[in-house]
Amino acid sequence: MTTHIIVMDCADDTEKKRVRYVIDKWREEYKRKRKGKVGEVKAIVVKTDLDEGEVSDFLEELYSKISAGRVETYKAEIERVEPEKRVESLKVAFKDNIKSVEKLISFIFSKKNTILNEHRYLSDNFSEMEYGVYMRKGKGGVNVKVVLQEEQRGETTADIRLEGTEEALKSLKDDLIEDFSYFSVKVDGE
Repeated sequence: MTTHIIVMDCADDTEKKRVRYVIDKWREEYKRKRKGKVGEVKAIVVKTDLDEGEVSDFLEELYSKISAGRVETYKAEIERVEPEKRVESLKVAFKDNIKSVEKLISFIFSKKNTILNEHRYLSDNFSEMEYGVYMRKGKGGVNVKVVLQEEQRGETTADIRLEGTEEALKSLKDDLIEDFSYFSVKVDGE
């Protein structure tokens, strides 16, 4: 078995709690199987980008401040392991002007765990919004890009592009289709 040190730079306490939940779940699972180990390191983890001589000097000073045998060093390379992401699309036709549709979309996303990353007005009848959505129950995050274009008849089309892991993507898409079902719109991509 290979030992992996995984460093997570959590944004806030909520994210730390979610990460600790996963660690505890895996720790218990592998304790039952008596095969492998997953555990949170109760230590100070230091990342250094120093030359070999400088690392030796740094370690020598650390050894002088802590009990013998309590310092372990590892050489590490960054390993990019990302879950496979998928892309889904929805096309929604509204019988309203672009400003009304922007307000509706903003309202729908405000009811979810979202962050508006960017809102660009490209013209009076064309705009883009980008959201980051965290799906509850450990499903993960989804990046959402909404492109709105107002047609000549005062109708607006929303092209919605969703990118994320399969479970999070399906969950958000289903939620959005349900949200749009309360309004007189036409949804393609169901």
